[in-house]
Amino acid sequence: MAYFEWNANLETGIEQIDEQHRSLFALANALHEAVEADDDPELVENAVYALSEYVTQHFADEEALMAETGFARLNWHKTLHRDLTGETMRIAARYFNGDDLLPTELAPLLTSWLTEHIREADMLVAQHIREQGVS
Repeated sequence: MAYFEWNANLETGIEQIDEQHRSLFALANALHEAVEADDDPELVENAVYALSEYVTQHFADEEALMAETGFARLNWHKTLHRDLTGETMRIAARYFNGDDLLPTELAPLLTSWLTEHIREADMLVAQHIREQGVS
């Protein structure tokens, strides 16, 4: 059962972005499940890597799309991405330095932050992209 539920309210209408957002939620669920199972450290490690790498890739892809379409608030959006990337990397680094990773940390941070980010910042991006005739 998914711990972090994707729902239609999070759809931006831009398929590339929506597909990546759904993947982020799936990776957050995989990490949460691995931590909750607490029986395979390698599974947790792989999930932390996968989620951390995908966050970085998604933000790069989203920023490239914003740049391509001339989104006026690109620098503001990049700052939001840097903040989440930094927090994600701090938690991942703590884990890889031997600290326990609690289920209440990385995956929930990402999904709650992403939910808010999608509903506020990414919807502005999606509106801009649609206005540019890109979908």
